Amino acid sequence: MAAADRLGVLVCERLHAAAAERVAAARLDDVRLIPFPGDCPNRHDGWQEIERAAAAAGSECQQFRVFAGKCLAESTPADIAGRQLVVIRRCEGLPGGLTEAGCERLGLLIEKAVLDWRLEYQRARLNAILASAYRRLTDSSMVQDLVSGLAETLAEEKVVEKVFELFAMLLAPATMVFVALEDGKLVRVWSRPPGFGESEEVKQRLSSFRRSYAWTESGTGFRLSLRHRTKSLGVLEVEGISLSEYKDHYLDLALVVARASGLAISNARLYRELKGPNRAYLEFAEDLQDALTARKRAEEKQAQLLKQVESANQELADFAHVVSHDLKAPLRAIDSLAKWLAADYRDKFDDEGRSQLDLLLGRVKRMHDLIDGILQYSRAGRIREEVIEVDLAELVPAVIDLLAPPAHIRVAVETPLPKVVIERTRIAQVFQNLLSNAIKYMDKPQGLVRVGCTEEKGKGEMANENGKGEMANGGKGETANGAGGFWKFYVSDNGPGIEEKDRQRVFQLFETLKPRDRADSTGVGLAVVKKAVEMYGGRVWIESQVGEGSSFYFTLPKKDEGARKDEG
Repeated sequence: MAAADRLGVLVCERLHAAAAERVAAARLDDVRLIPFPGDCPNRHDGWQEIERAAAAAGSECQQFRVFAGKCLAESTPADIAGRQLVVIRRCEGLPGGLTEAGCERLGLLIEKAVLDWRLEYQRARLNAILASAYRRLTDSSMVQDLVSGLAETLAEEKVVEKVFELFAMLLAPATMVFVALEDGKLVRVWSRPPGFGESEEVKQRLSSFRRSYAWTESGTGFRLSLRHRTKSLGVLEVEGISLSEYKDHYLDLALVVARASGLAISNARLYRELKGPNRAYLEFAEDLQDALTARKRAEEKQAQLLKQVESANQELADFAHVVSHDLKAPLRAIDSLAKWLAADYRDKFDDEGRSQLDLLLGRVKRMHDLIDGILQYSRAGRIREEVIEVDLAELVPAVIDLLAPPAHIRVAVETPLPKVVIERTRIAQVFQNLLSNAIKYMDKPQGLVRVGCTEEKGKGEMANENGKGEMANGGKGETANGAGGFWKFYVSDNGPGIEEKDRQRVFQLFETLKPRDRADSTGVGLAVVKKAVEMYGGRVWIESQVGEGSSFYFTLPKKDEGARKDEG
């Protein structure tokens, strides 16, 4: 692990020897123990002493955890040396020596802090990998669509318009300007916002640009020379792009666009000149051949980007291995030791000690569930089963029996359920997670959970970004994907309901509606439901009334189900 990926643990000098012994015994190589004066919390400048000790670690530590005396004020800094700070434990005092039990407890607290930090670090890394892979795949797909369309565009203004539209979607820039050049002279200007490019300063700056590409002076934009056969056809400037951390990726895509756009503009001008009598058709045929060559190069670039996505997917697989082996092993050791302490020494602890031990056992269970949830989510879409015909009239009752609802909750299947072509485990996960949530969060003395299905026209991709389950055509049961028909399933309950502001958040990974210490949930189940449904071309959404209950809807297209056999 890199030096910058260490956790700084601040301990007073009187605890440092015992802490160092425990860290060495547990082989916590990613921990940096930082001592601070043992009595500094009792002084007026106590936090300044701790800050100086943390600052001495330089940039070696990513975050900090501190063991501090009870005498510290309740108000604790949120960060120290510019990095996150968490107070692990407020001790009653700091005696000259620790008992064996005290040393064991100190080691457990340090190991737990390190495991919490490792899980947080790996989760952030996973989210970054997912976001980067998704963005790169989406961006390259948009560029591919543009390049394919430019080959058939024979009007220069249409070429510029398409390029502007692409960069507006990809980069959300503040300004875009394209100056068209013929024989080194400016002939026309396009810009967004309109009129921005009419400035003489802008015209002069771009007309005199002679390089192939360059970053703008602000570093948040670039200039590209659109050429064909070494002939400059114009200069494009894009300024004020968002997500600057991807700017090198954007520049690579922009260079692909520049080559294709230069060829398209050359073809458009050639087509315009062909209306006259003095242009040979042979040159036109040669330019068409160049268009085919440029398209082939764009396809090669697309293949290269897809390889990068495959590499990111392999990183996800490696991440699942790390979670399974490197985190679960020490977690099991902590669980065993904590249970041993609870069994043999519980009567020796005071009320606070017993409370802290129960909290430790609860946190261990929660971390175990989170690890299992991460593994379940990472497998969704990566590990595939055979696509078969599944009879939901048999599967759903089996799922209900497996969940064994309590006596005060009745689960009713209201309508006949169809047969669908899908992975059996995948659809079982969807129903199991939805029914499990309805049962788990039921707050009524007589609970009712209803399951059913309707057959609809069109396809089941719902425009549910507003969280209200509205269809793309205003609620008429059809979508832009055709009229093949789809199944619309629902799982409804008369539980507490979900506020409108939370209806999209519950589908996000690790999101729960209760504080983490009081939530009997990892926040993974509904994320798995959403991922599984969208894999088969469907959508999932919520309709709810607070205090009266919630209805979870999801769709599965009928016509497209068989096509998944080839993909599986």
